[in-house]
Amino acid sequence: MALGDKTREKIERKKAGLYALLLDWAGNLEAYAKENAPWTDRTGNARQGLHGGVDINGKDSYTLYLSHGVEYGIWLELAHDGNYAIVGPTIDAHLQRIKETIKEYWRD
Repeated sequence: MALGDKTREKIERKKAGLYALLLDWAGNLEAYAKENAPWTDRTGNARQGLHGGVDINGKDSYTLYLSHGVEYGIWLELAHDGNYAIVGPTIDAHLQRIKETIKEYWRD
C-alpha cells in the first residue's frame, strides 16, 4: 500500500456517501414538491411528473436537481406571477438545510 492510499480510499468513500446523501435529498425535494404543488390537478400528470435526482458531472461534481416532467412545467413556474410555481419555492425552502448537511457530512 503506497503512501496516501488510505487517504484516497477515504475520499472515495466520502464521495460515494455524498452521492447517497444527495439522492436522499432528491427524494425529499420531490416528495415535498408533490405534496405542496399549489395548482389544482386536472390530469395529475404535472404533479406526478415532478422528479428529483442527482447527476454526476465528471469525477468530482454532482448536480442535485428538481424538475418538471411535463412540457408545460416551465409555465407553471414562470406564468401568472409564479402563483403555480413549486420547483423554485421548494429549493428556497430547503437550500440552507441542504448546505448545512453537506458541510456536516464533510466535517469529519
